[in-house]
Amino acid sequence: MNSRYAIALTGAGISTESGIPDFRGPSGIWTKNPEAERRAYRSYERFMEDPKGCGRKTKWPELLGNLETAEPNPGHYALVELEKLGIMKCVITQNVDALHEKAGTGNLLEYHGSILKLRCTSCTSRFRQDEFNLENLIRENQLPPFAQVWRSNKN
Repeated sequence: MNSRYAIALTGAGISTESGIPDFRGPSGIWTKNPEAERRAYRSYERFMEDPKGCGRKTKWPELLGNLETAEPNPGHYALVELEKLGIMKCVITQNVDALHEKAGTGNLLEYHGSILKLRCTSCTSRFRQDEFNLENLIRENQLPPFAQVWRSNKN
């Protein structure tokens, strides 16, 4: 083996053992419901057109289950071990389930983001969700947050 820099590319398949359905497998979300796939592709555009109107109407929990309570499986932990051994240098995932992070992956690129992080649509900075009291922001009608909310809650 002459490789000096191995990486892992992961998708929905690694998380199915953790109880998170995939999208295009035989029992996949999009396989069973092609219309849901079409709606999903439009959801970001709709959000950008009318952030307040979209609110928190996401159907992800309904489609994927509770991602916040999902736990990493042996596949996630095996990648962490490969990283600790110096065999693997990075995990690149398209999953938003945060299971690689929960497992302890150190060098992680989350292509589609993460349920644990928020992204400012103005400056594209990312923030951990636990830095904010989202329930208060909802109650105070400050979602989606605007720049002054980000700055005042960052400290």
